[in-house]
Amino acid sequence: MIPRRNVEFGFEPANVPRDWYGDDPFTTTHLDALSLLFPEGERFFVDSVKQLRHLIEDDDLRQRVAGFIGQEAMHGREHRAFNQMLVEHGYAAAPGVDAWLESFLQLVRRVLPKHSQLAVTCALEHFTAIMAERLLRDERMREPMHPSVRPLWMWHALEESEHKAVAYDVYVAAGGGYVRRVAIMILTTVIFFCVTLAVQARLMRARGVLFRPWRWLGGIQRMWIWPGYFTRMIPAYLDYFRPGFHPDDRDTTALLEAWRDHLFGTGGVLAGKLEEAA
Repeated sequence: MIPRRNVEFGFEPANVPRDWYGDDPFTTTHLDALSLLFPEGERFFVDSVKQLRHLIEDDDLRQRVAGFIGQEAMHGREHRAFNQMLVEHGYAAAPGVDAWLESFLQLVRRVLPKHSQLAVTCALEHFTAIMAERLLRDERMREPMHPSVRPLWMWHALEESEHKAVAYDVYVAAGGGYVRRVAIMILTTVIFFCVTLAVQARLMRARGVLFRPWRWLGGIQRMWIWPGYFTRMIPAYLDYFRPGFHPDDRDTTALLEAWRDHLFGTGGVLAGKLEEAA
């Protein structure tokens, strides 16, 4: 079962530093850029699954799809709240990013067949799954996050890991094949990095550090050199191209149980924020 957890973080801009990741504007704006892409991106994920779920014959997968949709809806809502806080931090371009992405994804919907749209979702769900696993496993990646925002990212990481196989399983159930899957992954990778870097550049310009490369060095080192969070994800990323790949090949069962208890167990970090799902 994939639970829909109704949590509300209620971000207060005064309580969240603008450079909330280790006082590092480069890494912070990178994560802010991802947050700006999440609401519309996750709506696209949900739509791509919904439009092919009539081909699902397995009752268990149908139930998992319902949980996937519920979790993604909650992620979109809470990241919109986080993104509104970015506006109050001086990132006036944030609403424009959301509107541009909505228009771009409408174009994707018109151009790509339904199976290819779902393949895009499979590719991006793989990205979020391996990033989530790294965040859940590596304390060095979590520690620089300011306590006011860390719970949002840990909750999101937990749930991305919980539903990491749903879109893939729907794709297979709908008759999606290997060649389409890997071709779309290559295309999606290029577009994803170009879009993310473009959005980050807009935020860095607003932050006043775009043309101060010495302010980037700590973040670049952290991400790509040492500890090299993104570099360490490359083997997991490449695993997607294996013909027999399945998201559950990376067993995170014990990891997720530990984080469910940490966040939502008795005395958990988010236990007090958890409400009955509507």
